[in-house]
Amino acid sequence: CYKEFAKLGYSTVVIHSRGCGGSKLTTPLPFHCGFTDDYKEVVADIHTRLPQCPLLGLSFSLGANIMTKYVGEEGDNCPLAAAIAVGNPYDMYEVIKHLDSQRFSPTRMYDIAILNFLKTAFRADQGTITSAPVDFNVKRISQSSSIMEFTEEMTRKAFGYQSAKHLLDDSSCGPHLKNIRIPMLFLNSLDDPICIERLIPFEEFVGNPYLVLALTAHGGHIGYMGGSWPTSWVEQPVSQFFAAMLKHYDD
Repeated sequence: CYKEFAKLGYSTVVIHSRGCGGSKLTTPLPFHCGFTDDYKEVVADIHTRLPQCPLLGLSFSLGANIMTKYVGEEGDNCPLAAAIAVGNPYDMYEVIKHLDSQRFSPTRMYDIAILNFLKTAFRADQGTITSAPVDFNVKRISQSSSIMEFTEEMTRKAFGYQSAKHLLDDSSCGPHLKNIRIPMLFLNSLDDPICIERLIPFEEFVGNPYLVLALTAHGGHIGYMGGSWPTSWVEQPVSQFFAAMLKHYDD
């Protein structure tokens, strides 16, 4: 989407969760799937520096859950003019449980990839994370065979939750949809192997006029490939929605 935004004259800022994108942790606290503090701090800083500039939020997959949760938490005070969430999981506990259950399915590759990412991120900052006064079992963390097990052994302990389920339920953006007060587009694919159809909270979209849910029959998990040479077409609805929202921003 960056190239389309450049054509429209937008300035782009990419927000990485702490410890991700090549960054190193400077405190023992890592990130998790519903940790909105860093996102909130970055948006607040940009808004303070550029108070007259309308801010737009775009997020994908896990980032979509984090951003959506943030927008709902902010409610009427959200500094974003509009936002788009692509491939939102909505219910983190059910999504992780679904992924971990796909032992003999092609979807298993996503589970393995996410688990390997979490383990790699932990190893990169192991010394910093384990310096916290928390009873971590490094061996059990390293030998975790599922995302749920890793969350139970590391993430929920780092953040003081009683269980992995407690953390994942508290991290889900679904319960926050009703509090969103900015125009927000959600793009989900019905053949998404991760963010599956049964977890889309349709009733929340019916009940909140600020929300728009766009569903496609195909697209996989944030793929949306098409055209004569396979490229993602998601930048088209994204740029069109943002342009329409900015057109009426001052109305």
